[in-house]
Amino acid sequence: MNEKNSQNSKAAPNSAESLFEHLKNDFWPRHGTKVLIILLLLGVGASLIVQKLKSSEVEEVAMAEELGKGFAYIYAGKGDSALAALEGAIQNGNLKGLSLAKATLLAGNLHLQNSNLDSAEALYRQAVSNASGVEIISSAAEHGLAVVAMERQNYPEAISLLNAFINKYGKRTGDLAKRYAKTEPVDKVPTVPDALWKLTLCYLETGDNEKTAQTAEKLLKIYGDSQKAADASKLLATLVRK
Repeated sequence: MNEKNSQNSKAAPNSAESLFEHLKNDFWPRHGTKVLIILLLLGVGASLIVQKLKSSEVEEVAMAEELGKGFAYIYAGKGDSALAALEGAIQNGNLKGLSLAKATLLAGNLHLQNSNLDSAEALYRQAVSNASGVEIISSAAEHGLAVVAMERQNYPEAISLLNAFINKYGKRTGDLAKRYAKTEPVDKVPTVPDALWKLTLCYLETGDNEKTAQTAEKLLKIYGDSQKAADASKLLATLVRK
C-alpha cells in the first residue's frame, strides 16, 4: 500500500515542492527541448502576425491616400484631374480589393460623363469583379453598365441588365399594410426606382407600349413615394391618350 502511494506521489505531484522536483528531475530532462521549440515557434508566429498587421495598416493608409486625391478633385469640381489621379492609382498597381473597386467605379462614372463608353464599361466591369460582395459598390457599377448600354442605344442589352438589377436588389412589394407595419422587405440598395424608370424608357424606345405601361405601373405601385413616380404617372397618361 505504501509502495502504491509512493508511485502515485511520483506520477502526480501534490505539493509545490514535489511539483518543482518533478519538473526538474523528470519533466524538463524529457520534454525541455520540445517546450523550447514550441515557445520559439509561438514567438516567431506572434512576431510575423504583428509584422503583417503593421504592413496591412501601412498598405491601407497608402491606398486611402491614393483614393483621397481623386475624391478631393471630385469635390473641387475638377473632373479631369480626378480622372487622372484615379487612373494613375489604378495603373500603378497600388490599389487592391475594395479600394480598387471604388477607384474603378469613380473613374467609370467620370468616363461616362465624358461619353467615353468603352472606357466606362471596362472600369465598371473591373469594379464589379473587385467589389467583394459589397452591394453598394457592385450595384452602382452594374447600374453604370446598363446606362452604357442605353447610351449606345442597345436597348435589348440594357433591358436585360436592368431586369437583372431589379430582380437582384429590389425587395419591396408595394404592400402598404406591410409597409405601415414595417414588415415589408427593404431594398438592398436605394437605386431600384431609378432602374425601374430606366427600364420603362427602354421599353418605350423599343415600341413595346404594353411593357412600358406595366413597368411604369409597377414603379407607381411599389415606389409611389419616389421621385421617379411622378415621371411614371405622366408617361402613363401619355400612353392612355395614344
